[in-house]
Amino acid sequence: MRLNVLAEGALPGGGAGDVALTAQWAAFICWVDDQIDRRGLGSTPGELERFTVPLRRVITSGRAASTSTAPHAAVLAGLWERTAAGMPARWQLRFTADYVDFLDACEQEVALRRTGVRLALPEYLRLRRRTITLLPMLDVLERTGHAHLVEDPRVDAQLIDLREAVADAAGWANDLASQAGDEAAGQDNLVALLARRDFSSMAAARTRVAAMIEHRRAGFQTTATALRTACGLPEDRRQELRRYVDLVETFMAATLHWLAVTGRFTPEPLPSAPRHQPPPQP
Repeated sequence: MRLNVLAEGALPGGGAGDVALTAQWAAFICWVDDQIDRRGLGSTPGELERFTVPLRRVITSGRAASTSTAPHAAVLAGLWERTAAGMPARWQLRFTADYVDFLDACEQEVALRRTGVRLALPEYLRLRRRTITLLPMLDVLERTGHAHLVEDPRVDAQLIDLREAVADAAGWANDLASQAGDEAAGQDNLVALLARRDFSSMAAARTRVAAMIEHRRAGFQTTATALRTACGLPEDRRQELRRYVDLVETFMAATLHWLAVTGRFTPEPLPSAPRHQPPPQP
């Protein structure tokens, strides 16, 4: 999946260890996503919950449960240990809340899929923002990009909007890239939802999604500019805020570039048909 392209784009000039840790988190996130969406995990009640329980134990306790034999929980425990080391307690609480919310959203999405419920657009967009795993990844980037989120009542609302804009744009671009695979897997998708709602073609729906992405990116830029010029904060806090905004902006660009050009959702090629062999001669 060329996750090095994503990690190097998100951390231009970053140290090898930081880039590697970012890429490893991205690999884990993509693997979990594929287990749920591409391999049909959760097609029977309780199946996904059995998969997520060991992950919940890791993220709430900080380590893999000693009795767990789930390899995916061991991987998460290793990533968590390396990432959380030296990070403040507030960051750890925020990451935990974001990742648990992601797991909750995945279970909700699978339950809806299993029962055949199709969400209306506003509800779909809210759920998609939570299932894309971008907020936990932004938390990881605070560690690997060495730029911490500034927590201050004067900028909290704008920072929430900034982070949610990244999740929205990435989630919608993901849906644009994965439309064919989602359709084959029976997974609802923003493109399909708009085509169904508007009685339009898939091509027209794709054009609408592309416009939505550009509109959300424009809103992101407005918020980013406002945060960079935020008044009322001490100079050292303003500098820290600018570093964080720069990091988030670079990550958004890297994510959209990676989704567009690296073939994350390109179907695996079918095996070549055997060549016709002439019958043996007597």
